[in-house]
Amino acid sequence: MGVSEKFLGKMRAWMKPQYTAAFFGALIIGLICHIPVMTHNLPVFDTFWNIYSNQDMITSGRQFLTFACAPTSYFNLPWVNGLVSLFYLGITAVIFTELFAVEKKTVAVAVGGMVAAFPAVIGTFCFLYTADGYMLAYLLSALCVLLATKKSWVKFLSIPLLGFAIGTYQSYFSVTILLCIFTLVKDLLDPEKKIREILIKAAHYLVMGIGGYAFYVLSLKAMLALTGRTLSGYQGTDKVGGLALGTLPAGLKSAFLDFKEFTLSGGIFTENIFMKIAYVAFVVLAIGGFVYVVVRKKTYKEPLRLVLTAVLFALIPFGASLVCILSPEVLFHILMRMPWVVLFLFGLMLFEQMLEGKIKIAGVAGIAMAAVLIFNFILSANVVYFNLSERYEKTYGLCVRMVDRLEKTEGYETGEPVAILGGFPNPQYYPSTDITEKITRGYHETQGDYCVESSEKYAEFIKHYLGATINCASFDLQLELAGNEEFLEMPCFPMEGSIKKIRGIWVIKLNG
Repeated sequence: MGVSEKFLGKMRAWMKPQYTAAFFGALIIGLICHIPVMTHNLPVFDTFWNIYSNQDMITSGRQFLTFACAPTSYFNLPWVNGLVSLFYLGITAVIFTELFAVEKKTVAVAVGGMVAAFPAVIGTFCFLYTADGYMLAYLLSALCVLLATKKSWVKFLSIPLLGFAIGTYQSYFSVTILLCIFTLVKDLLDPEKKIREILIKAAHYLVMGIGGYAFYVLSLKAMLALTGRTLSGYQGTDKVGGLALGTLPAGLKSAFLDFKEFTLSGGIFTENIFMKIAYVAFVVLAIGGFVYVVVRKKTYKEPLRLVLTAVLFALIPFGASLVCILSPEVLFHILMRMPWVVLFLFGLMLFEQMLEGKIKIAGVAGIAMAAVLIFNFILSANVVYFNLSERYEKTYGLCVRMVDRLEKTEGYETGEPVAILGGFPNPQYYPSTDITEKITRGYHETQGDYCVESSEKYAEFIKHYLGATINCASFDLQLELAGNEEFLEMPCFPMEGSIKKIRGIWVIKLNG
């Protein structure tokens, strides 16, 4: 037998049926969910700074993002970035399947579908130019948990892997934390797992967490020093080096309230009546499944297990919303909600336990509710991508008219400074046609009628999609013009007189 045959034999032995189901479940459902954004160039507000970008986000505390995005080039390549992202998600689903000891292929497919179609992934895919880097970090945030308790030297790899994941996108630290919490709960529910072994596992997780965060902070400080740069303070990034005890109570309260409000009334999981029913039923069945497992495995006979489980459950809100502890005033948008997928995966694990017992119908119902949620996540994704497409078309039409009018304005010469003021067009002349707001409001930068809102972004859009030159006036000059009486008296575009030269700058008044 040759080397290649031996390798393939080992791969077949390692690749359990549930791994294959999880991987292809993520890949196929991911394609169904995200193919509109993967096969079209659907810009958001930040796309115009990222048509080609090395993703050097060190000043935002993401020093490794540039390395995570490097394999797919630094161009905005929706199809390539999307496929690579789905590949990462497929592997992540396999890791989740292993961590939660999923054995049934049906449940594994549900794990893959939940991972690929989860709302936080939808939000991330709206920024496909960087999604592959984020999805790699997501994968590593799960992989480090899998490696942390290995008996060989590979367990030490969990520390730099976690540091790399945090240094690519800080919110994925919470994914790791929740995975540690729920895998420990899984073990506590199993009487065959000795408490001593579980505590040792928890200690390994703690070492990984502290070591991984230290790796992140030290590498960030070293790279900042080497490049002579400082943190911007965006989303609390200036607080990564430590936590002021004086802000701890406010941070803990903020984290708890954020978790409660998003979980109970965030709207992402309850956008329509079908989702509301499925979400509530999923939660109720998962709670019932937890009680069933405790009774079936007689876990209640060891009170210490229940006490430890209660302690771990109490940590969930603070682990999920960890960023709020560091920065209570943080803007928590959808890209940062990835940790919540772990809650659903734990529910799926409980449903599999129910399938193996005497209440199979409850387990089947739980998986069915997960399928309903996944289907509606797919619908939500396609509504979001539909509006991104509509916004692009409306922005294109507006910019064509503006450029045409500007070029036909007497006295204007290409290259003269221009200020496009007012953000979005006046609704009196350009009425809103966005009918997706109920869904898109929960997804960062996807709502509204237009995909640009400032002079600089209008100029970038016009340059890349119309091939025309618009030289923007400086931001300070734009601020001065916005308060100028002559500007305030101008009518809004497309009315006659909405384009005028003021103080040597050509002004297009959209609104205001």
